[in-house]
Amino acid sequence: MTRDQLVGTWKVATLKATSGGKVSYPLGDRPEGFVTMTASRLWLLFVDAARKTPVTPTLTDAEAVAAMKSHVGWTGTYALADQAEGLRLTARVDAASSHAITGNDRVYFVRLDGDRLTMKSPETIVPMTGLPSVVEIELVKAD
Repeated sequence: MTRDQLVGTWKVATLKATSGGKVSYPLGDRPEGFVTMTASRLWLLFVDAARKTPVTPTLTDAEAVAAMKSHVGWTGTYALADQAEGLRLTARVDAASSHAITGNDRVYFVRLDGDRLTMKSPETIVPMTGLPSVVEIELVKAD
């Protein structure tokens, strides 16, 4: 797989987290969102498709908390390296919806199969749950 094959926009199909042998879906079983990659930068925005629409444009405190827990978004530059586990993508997060991950590296082992891209992390903290988990994201080429 080459960097050129990763460049473009990818639509999320599934996002699951495994912690202690237990599988969960932090953004529901049908998340919505996209990953867009250029030759040097990655943007990611995922939301829980089942999240409730706010009653008014001004969020209540409860709606703001629910909104924060029902999405993830970040961007950063990335580097690729061949490893025994596959192609390793390391993204340096420079802006995120949760400052808990800003300034940190997000690591994924990526695999391409036709128009499907799988990104699997080593164990990392999932901001929506706070649990150390292996995160697996399946994406489909959108452009």
